Amino acid sequence: MIKWIAYACFLGSFLAFGLGTLGLFRFPDSYTRMHAVGMGDTLGVGLAVLGLLFLSPGWSVRIKLIVIMLLFWLINTTMTHLVAKAGLIHGVQPTKETKLRKG
Repeated sequence: MIKWIAYACFLGSFLAFGLGTLGLFRFPDSYTRMHAVGMGDTLGVGLAVLGLLFLSPGWSVRIKLIVIMLLFWLINTTMTHLVAKAGLIHGVQPTKETKLRKG
């Protein structure tokens, strides 16, 4: 039963990465593309690590997987924010359909 839960997590991870890649090709500007890829990567890595946690043999491996996941979540969101901020500072304009929030 545990293997099937892990396989479902891997399938969800594959779908999250696939939808993020689809967003990369379908969205109109760099900001929405970056958002799609960032969200797809974050969910995809989270589900992949969750599947690996179900299949891992011991606690030492589980702790390492959790540390890797937390570091990825921290670094991925920070770098996505920094790249988007650098784009705004250097004048990369979103399309007219993209709605920006002030702040």
